[in-house]
Order: sequence, then structure tokens, then C-alpha cells
Amino acid sequence: MAVTIRSLVHDTTASTSLLTQLGMRDEMVWRSSVPFDGGRFEHPPWIDDPRQSGFADIRAWPISECDFATWWRGPMLTYADTDLDRAWFVLNTANFDGGAHVDPRLPDAYRSLAREGGLKPLRINSAGQHYPDSSDPVPSALRTICTEVVTSIEAAW
Repeated sequence: MAVTIRSLVHDTTASTSLLTQLGMRDEMVWRSSVPFDGGRFEHPPWIDDPRQSGFADIRAWPISECDFATWWRGPMLTYADTDLDRAWFVLNTANFDGGAHVDPRLPDAYRSLAREGGLKPLRINSAGQHYPDSSDPVPSALRTICTEVVTSIEAAW
């Protein structure tokens, strides 16, 4: 998913994304499952409710609309002194963690979040007890980002 999203939207000095080549990326309205307020998105792109499982149909969530730059680079979470945005999730996964490359050493903040359970949000088990969740939130974030891309393209098409 990360490599496909990167190919669709990420421009560099050496490459131009598919949606830019089609004249769509900067012209279309981008849909976000996370509300944008005060210069930041209100939370990261995954289920953040300890009573819910990690899967939910985000197409039913309230949709916030914004331009591409806000959608791609708008901060969602600060972790290990790093502002995490959609670009951070997509590019770290695509460039280092099995998307297009598998690097033996991951960037520190990404490794801590994805491999070491750095967030440790509290969840509630079936007995009603709280426990720290050390699972990797990156796949859930990428699934949400992918669905946002699809719904944005569908609305623009």
C-alpha cells in the first residue's frame, strides 16, 4: 500500500507522481477521516478508542476536507520529537520497511513506534482491565490513509 500511495501522490525533484501528471493531485479536494483544527489533525489515522478493535469502517466516519498539502503534511501526532503526518507513515514504510526496500536499520522514531510499541496506549481486555498495547499502529494508519486516497479519487472522478 505504501509504495502505491507514494507513486500516486509523492513528488520529488527527480520524479513526478501519477496524480500530479494527471493534473489532479493539487486540484482535487482531499478527504480525511481525521478532523483538522488549529493547524493540526486532531489525532492519528487509526482507532484511538480503547474500547474498539483496531478495525472500523472509516468510510462511515465523518469526513473532513482539505487541500493536498494539508492532507499530506498536516501533523497528526508528535512522537519522539517528530511531527508525524501521512507522508511520514507512507515514506518510512515505502522507503525503509518492506514497501520497496527492507533496510536493516530503521529510522529511530519509526523503529520505536513500529517495532518497540513506543506509544503503549491503554486498552481494555475482556476482563475490563487496562493493559498497555505495544502493537504496531503503522498498518492501521496505512489502511486508513489508503482508504482516504480511494475516497478522495472517487469524489474527484
